[in-house]
Amino acid sequence: MYGRMAGFAGSISYRPASSLVAGLFRTTFSGYFADDPTWFATATVTATNVQTTVIEDSNAEEGESFSRQWLGYFRPTTTETYTFYLNSDDASYLWIGSNALSGFTTANSTINNGGLHGPVEVSGTAALTAGVYYPIRIQYGENGGGDVMTFSHSTATITKTTGVTGKVFYNPATRSF
Repeated sequence: MYGRMAGFAGSISYRPASSLVAGLFRTTFSGYFADDPTWFATATVTATNVQTTVIEDSNAEEGESFSRQWLGYFRPTTTETYTFYLNSDDASYLWIGSNALSGFTTANSTINNGGLHGPVEVSGTAALTAGVYYPIRIQYGENGGGDVMTFSHSTATITKTTGVTGKVFYNPATRSF
């Protein structure tokens, strides 16, 4: 059961059931998503796992032409504006709040690091309330050349970090939200 409450920055936040476990659920797909967020709904899944301490793709994992999606919740530890970062080669996107659940497009993403490129870091911000579970969706694709994707965050009181222990959760029954 989800309880809705008004969020910040025009988003809706959720307080999910207690059935959540630590981490974001990561799904790997065959092929490159070509900056189309809807591509993941029908793509071929090749692997799944959960990342609990850092959300990243190391360049030693898959090779060429694959895409990944991470789903779950981000629970901030402080009430303030969070800056999120995606450093990727190639495209990556992040949605937090209601846009992570449905209607997500490249135009309404919190971070748009789209296109084919070498490692580039792009950031976006959201005002969040401590202890509230915000839906989060990260999409990433590798088309050729090097591959890397690293998620990090910071605030005025939190030094930029890749550490997400105790801040990310997912529902194991749905493998997402």
